[in-house]
Amino acid sequence: MLDASGLVRVEALPENNTLPDPFTFFNGNKVQSKSDWYVRAEEIRKLYQYYMYGVMPDPSHEKVSYSIEGNVMTISISKGDKQVSFPVSFHVPDPKKVPMPEHGYPVIIAFGWFTQTQYANDRGYAVMTINSYHIAADNLTRTGVFYELYPYGQTWQEQTGALMAWAWSMSKVIDALENGAKNELHVNPEYSIVTGVSRWGKAAAVAGAFDQRIKVTVPACSGAGGMAAFRYVSEGKTYDYSALGIESPYTMSANEPLGSLQSTAERHWFNDNFLKFKSVNYLPFDQHLLAALCADPARYLFITGSYLYEDWTNPPAMWLTYLAAKRVFDFLDIDNHIAIRLHKEGHMVTDEDLVYLLDYCDHHFYGKEVQSNLQDLKRSLYLEPANFDPAFAVYLD
Repeated sequence: MLDASGLVRVEALPENNTLPDPFTFFNGNKVQSKSDWYVRAEEIRKLYQYYMYGVMPDPSHEKVSYSIEGNVMTISISKGDKQVSFPVSFHVPDPKKVPMPEHGYPVIIAFGWFTQTQYANDRGYAVMTINSYHIAADNLTRTGVFYELYPYGQTWQEQTGALMAWAWSMSKVIDALENGAKNELHVNPEYSIVTGVSRWGKAAAVAGAFDQRIKVTVPACSGAGGMAAFRYVSEGKTYDYSALGIESPYTMSANEPLGSLQSTAERHWFNDNFLKFKSVNYLPFDQHLLAALCADPARYLFITGSYLYEDWTNPPAMWLTYLAAKRVFDFLDIDNHIAIRLHKEGHMVTDEDLVYLLDYCDHHFYGKEVQSNLQDLKRSLYLEPANFDPAFAVYLD
């Protein structure tokens, strides 16, 4: 049972309780080569737009301009007879303290307030921050500058959820930089790093999946709808976290279920088709495929999360996403282009996370020798015998 776009309607999808194979097309054909993978990646993007996040607008219909005053860049987007704008705050390193690279400073683009801005600047990274509420309200009103340009409609082609709308704003920042702001701000959009925490971590993951100009995608504590595999439930499982100083066995409490994402509190993050799923086992993808959309020789994915008191975000499921997505990075011979950093606790990008991230970027951008052991970014406590799940073994060498 197909819709007018040739895609299977939600109610006609087959049930599958395992992670879908990244190397099998929707029609059953197999990926045979690296070039095949990029065709498959475009198919996956279409599946996510149809079944979950809604449509990423075609930028060829937009005109993006900007103005700068103080530490705020105002980005304006016109489409037909409509025009909207939103502000972006920025902080750029002092060239007297940190010499500017030849093409400008790399830039971190973050949702919300980025608490380690000074540290990032001192390391030679510019920081730009977006207030997502300007872009799309975090409620069912479907208001904000995105919906002024792209009103939420009745067909799937007119239905973009808030996560994709927020992701769109990341792309507009890069557009403005490419249109000339990079020269005024002395930043290099070719070395862009996008990040966000929680729901904004989900949006950062979507941004990295859909805008291939983004150099490094850093979804933090993103959970279900972000980097946590839908089909992996850790709720009720017990873990040995003695390496973190936790003496007693740690029993995982509730993970965020599909019903929460479909509730009135969160359903606006997605499109209407996503609300039709009765079980995650009918999804034609899982989040390792979203992660795999960042797989490219010129790009990187850096997943972060927390072991403790973040049960809702399901950290073992984010570890499984990392393992399963890494198969694609391995297939493309870019295994060092995917990393994972699970910290002890905190619903945030921690200071230590940022040290690892900027060391990772310094190493891959400039070939610098760094203090962090970057091999740490391939490991987790879920490899330890007491925490190991046979489901992980499928994805290990």
